[in-house]
Amino acid sequence: MTLLRRCLLGIIAVWTGVAAGPAWTQTKAPVLVLGGTGQLGAEVVKILAARGEAVTVLARANSKRDLLAGLNVDYVVGDLMNRAEVEAAVKAKPFRAIISTVRVEDGDIHFYERMFTNLLPAAKAAGVKQIIHQSAVGAGDNAKHFTGLGWENRPDMMNRLRDQGVGERLLTQSGLTYTIIRNSRIWPANTPPTGQAVLTEDQTVISPMTRADLAKLTVDCLDNPACANKIYHVKDPSLTWPPPAMN
Repeated sequence: MTLLRRCLLGIIAVWTGVAAGPAWTQTKAPVLVLGGTGQLGAEVVKILAARGEAVTVLARANSKRDLLAGLNVDYVVGDLMNRAEVEAAVKAKPFRAIISTVRVEDGDIHFYERMFTNLLPAAKAAGVKQIIHQSAVGAGDNAKHFTGLGWENRPDMMNRLRDQGVGERLLTQSGLTYTIIRNSRIWPANTPPTGQAVLTEDQTVISPMTRADLAKLTVDCLDNPACANKIYHVKDPSLTWPPPAMN
């Protein structure tokens, strides 16, 4: 192939949007990860970083960052319960997407309602194109599919699931492109991926899963039109519940 021909093909590739390599090698706006210092969030950040994504993690000033040690990650300090701090964080860079892997540890049964009340207006104003949110099987009205599991006898769990449902509703009604992935029955930390997990729109599914597989499925939905405005559950037929170590 002559030098002139290679140059012409390169120009055509730019005009037509044909990539010379994997999509993540192209220059893209950064991604903001919420809950990125946690176990699931760290798995998501690791995959993003490995793909060459520019990643920023929103973390509180006192959050431990051990799980992200050595990764090429930026941080912005803020509290999701503080509207001004959330607005400042979302405006810190031209984020194209926000991935939420937040897990509530303090028992606040209005956490997700407050989080999305703060986050969504800021994301819209900043021009964020997609929000991927890790929710829970049984969130809101979805709980009706799992009445035989005894959840109704646990008011703490039902209150948290109702809050997850409120958060989902705020997100789906926001006008932003969303992807909601409901998880449950997560195997212990550091369990290797099975490679068998898939996303399903069947909202009656409750299945075990690994964080590694869940993180990959999450990142696979980034910039993916097939995931736009969808609510998914995860299904992995290769795993049992409870895990052997818990039997």
